[in-house]
Amino acid sequence: DAFQLHPDVRSYGTALRTLLDVHADEIFEHGVFNGDPHPGNVLLMPDGRLGLIDYGQVKRIDEATRRCYAKLTLAILEDDVDEVARLCQSDPPEGFGGKSKRADVDVAYRLAVFWNDRDTDDVTGGLNLQEFIDEMEARDPVVRAPTDMVMIARVSVLLRGVANAFNVRLRVASRWRPSAEALLRRADPDYYLLRK
Repeated sequence: DAFQLHPDVRSYGTALRTLLDVHADEIFEHGVFNGDPHPGNVLLMPDGRLGLIDYGQVKRIDEATRRCYAKLTLAILEDDVDEVARLCQSDPPEGFGGKSKRADVDVAYRLAVFWNDRDTDDVTGGLNLQEFIDEMEARDPVVRAPTDMVMIARVSVLLRGVANAFNVRLRVASRWRPSAEALLRRADPDYYLLRK
């Protein structure tokens, strides 16, 4: 499950799931999403509904990018290090076009998982955020960031930050799996069947 809720905050689980589902729908289905879902841009209405405000950082992505992100989501969930690195480092439309000095597969994998799913010790090695980023940069300096992935990764990080405020450990890829699979079933059925 994507959520590990602290007993005191179970009532926030529905709101967090809704936030994740809305952003998954925006990213995978529509290709237009709010890249800035920080807590100040989410209102909890008196009737329990969520109000999403300030769409000043809207990002549009084409279907090829959405397919790549769906593939990345599934590869992260399968701990497929090579596939994650391939998707990050291959040129569009097969990947995101990220480049690094050494093309280190492990570094590409750890950074992709960190930015798009979780920041657990198995990814960071127990390092804090700054130490982790410094370590990855020392091992394999970034030459070109995967531009189309940056804003999607920002959404993942910000939503995890919202969850952290309620003492919730969140795996974004787990919650986004159904949306990723639905897109691939429709837009790249051969890849979808290969991954099943």
